[in-house]
Amino acid sequence: MPKNLQNLRTIFSALPNLSVAVVGDYCLDEYFRIDAALNEPSLETGLTAYQCVRVETFPGAAGTVAKNFANLGVGKVYAVGYVGDDGRGIELLRGLDRLGVDRGCVVAAPGRTTPAYTKPWITENGVSREMNRIDIKNWTETPKELADTVMAGLDKLTGQINALVIMDQMTEENCGLVTDGVRERLAEIARENPELVVYADSRSRIGKFRDMIIKGNEREILRGAFEENAPEEKACSEAEYAEAIRRAGEIMHGITGRPVVTTLGPKGIVIREQGGEIAVPGIRLCGQLDVCGAGDMFTAAFVSALAAGADLESAGAAGNAAAAVCVTQLGTSGFVTAEMILERLR
Repeated sequence: MPKNLQNLRTIFSALPNLSVAVVGDYCLDEYFRIDAALNEPSLETGLTAYQCVRVETFPGAAGTVAKNFANLGVGKVYAVGYVGDDGRGIELLRGLDRLGVDRGCVVAAPGRTTPAYTKPWITENGVSREMNRIDIKNWTETPKELADTVMAGLDKLTGQINALVIMDQMTEENCGLVTDGVRERLAEIARENPELVVYADSRSRIGKFRDMIIKGNEREILRGAFEENAPEEKACSEAEYAEAIRRAGEIMHGITGRPVVTTLGPKGIVIREQGGEIAVPGIRLCGQLDVCGAGDMFTAAFVSALAAGADLESAGAAGNAAAAVCVTQLGTSGFVTAEMILERLR
């Protein structure tokens, strides 16, 4: 039994008393379940017309993290962001409502599209697999007035929350909620509220965040530290690559002044803090795995534990266990409870 298991049981008992805000890019995850046995040729084109037998929708990106906090049992979860004034936006808001997430700070923005990840899953001969995904997003910069409106809502929450999670999902510069100006304001909030757990996850710009905990996979942290000079794993020896990751964490910690979490897939995580490095090993898994949502599940469990009083190592163990449960669930961004985390750690 891991030494931090009993500690985490106590920590998780405090989750109903926590309040967390998730600010960033809210997307809709759409799953189209296709039965290959029912496929038929299109009369117009002759191409295969895939027959969808079930459609499932869930809050995605920042919405996935909000969903994960709610499922873990966090008492109050606030969604902070915007959706388009469209059907997918309505469906996304319904999904947040079903989870009990407070969406009072989600703005419906005419002229913007609700980002969506449409994921066809086909079942053939008893085996399911994901097909090519279709992404829908905004390709123009987010209006400053919209970003200011969203941030005004966040300002009203900062005195009511224990943790603030930033999800910078969009790869296109300034086309999501976390524009250059919003990122600067978030750093100000972190500096003005030193007791608040502030944590950022960014697909493309993790190196631009300041004064807060940052998390990224090894490629993201390497790019944040070394930019275009980031080494490629296949071009290095194992020792050279490990040293590059260590050095990247050191550089990023020097920039942010806060812990840097680097996820290493099945190898676990390494956390760079003031006193050095904390390595938390991964959990060995077998069978078919689906890594979609694993990073977001890690985030929710790690931040929940940290905000409830866990040390970095115990929070890291919680995050690893949550991600391990998540990847065994195929064709979904994951459903994990606090009890499932404790069971995995056993």
